[in-house]
This record gives sequence, structure tokens and C-alpha cells, in this order.
Amino acid sequence: MSVFKGLEEIVQRDFPLGQATTFGVGGKAEYFIRPRTEEELREVLVRADKAGVAVRAMGRGSNLLVRDEGVPGAVVQLQPAGFSRIEVEDDLLRAGAAAPLHKVVADAARAGLSGVECLVGIPGSVGGAVRMNAGGTYGDIGQTVERVKVMDARGQTFHREREDLLFGYRTSNITARFILEAELRLLPDSPRSIAARMKKIWIAKKNTQPMNAASAGCVFRNPRGLAAGAMIDQCGLKGASVGGAAVSRKHANYIIVKGAGAKAADVLALVDRMQKTVKERFGVMLEPEIEIWP
Repeated sequence: MSVFKGLEEIVQRDFPLGQATTFGVGGKAEYFIRPRTEEELREVLVRADKAGVAVRAMGRGSNLLVRDEGVPGAVVQLQPAGFSRIEVEDDLLRAGAAAPLHKVVADAARAGLSGVECLVGIPGSVGGAVRMNAGGTYGDIGQTVERVKVMDARGQTFHREREDLLFGYRTSNITARFILEAELRLLPDSPRSIAARMKKIWIAKKNTQPMNAASAGCVFRNPRGLAAGAMIDQCGLKGASVGGAAVSRKHANYIIVKGAGAKAADVLALVDRMQKTVKERFGVMLEPEIEIWP
């Protein structure tokens, strides 16, 4: 703990990261750090940089699989108390990186602002959503991003403006270590119309995705012009299982985790099986959409 001496209130040693992910499995972090302010985050990054300690940024763990061996170095998760404020000014919604997406969607709707309904049902936070351009059939968050406040690995903060930002399919050109805040430019609309669209999207997702299961969303990116879930389904893999992990019977591009004895290795083995089977049948190697540590 000498590297982070004096920061004991926000630092935990050997923290089981599975507790902080939607999969619910995975090994320990050597250091698990939850800064409450930008100043604490900066202090953590400066110390880690000087000591040569690797740092990983973690959001709500909704798109992450941690291997059973765990993660060396520091895993940093911004505390909601200091990084989840949401403010609305005219057609601009400003949200901290730790703000949950469902709260952003709800606050925008109440303010009569449209543009983030596509995020309904996505269990992530603003920071992770902006970095990976979260979304789906109904749109993505990148189309609304006006400005992003970030912090680099040495604790320096700066802003990235709309004209300097690029968003693609589950990607962005934001490379700074931490996203601190995002400003979203939305469109005025009636709360009733927005609520109707939100309900429609929610029903569609609930009918086609395992919303209440322990998963991390879509496991694989869709190859250009193809649907990963349909390819996996055509390979007869719905319901296939390895240990405590199984391919969802509702949506073949989801892996769900069941039982207290499940391990990250079960998920990884199933990922490998899905990739190999699709490759053999279609000649396409599926690329994971989930992040795998380390």
C-alpha cells in the first residue's frame, strides 16, 4: 500500500472484481481505487505513474470480463458521489462519467429533450458509453456528444470538442485514460412523445434480449453487413454451455452466467467455441465486443 499511502479511504487491496461487473465472475485487482474527486484521481495517477503501476479505468463493469487470474496494478472506478451529476441547460445535457445511462435517459425525457432514447435498457455509465459509442439498432450516443472532458495518464485535464471527435461502430477516437464528463446536444420534443419511443424500445429489447440475466450485452461485434447473433444461432449454439456459462436462448450473441460456481474461464471457453464454430461454417472470425482483462 506504500504507493497509495494516505489514500486508504479509497483504496482496497485484492478486491474481487467480479463483484463490480454484470457477469459477476473474475479474479482480483491488486489495487481497486474509487476516487471521489478529480483531485483524488489526479493524485492516484501521479503516484501510479511515478511508481510504474499500471492503471485501468473501469466503469459499471457492464461490458467487461475479468479473467480468473485477476489484474495486476490498479483498477480505478470513479465514485458516483463525485462524478455522476447531471445538469440540463436549454438543449444541452451535461453528465458526469459515472452517471448511469438510465438516469441520463430519464432526466432528458423529463426535460423534454430527445436523442438518447437509444440507450434505454443499456446498463452502463456515461464514460464507458461515450468511449465505446454505446447504442444499437435505434442509434448511438456518439451522435449527441458535443464536448468531452478527459484526464490523461499523468493527471492533466482537457476538453475534446465535437469537431475533434470521431465515433464509429462501438468505437471513438478518445484515447485519454479517463473520461470525466460529457455534454450531449439534444433536440426539444414533448415528454409524452419521448416516453412513447422509450417504451417501444424497451419492449423490443425485452422481447429479444435476456435483460435480467447476468451478462455483458452482446459478446461479439457484428461483421460488416452481417449479424453475429444470427450466425451463432444458425450454428445451433443457442443454449450451448460450458460450466456456469451458456449462450442465451433468447439472443445468441449473449452469454449468460448462472450459479455460484461459474468462472470467467467458462465464459472464455464458450467465446472460443462460438468463434471457432462460426469460423468453420461461415469463414468469419467474430471479434469480441466485450472487453477482456488482462
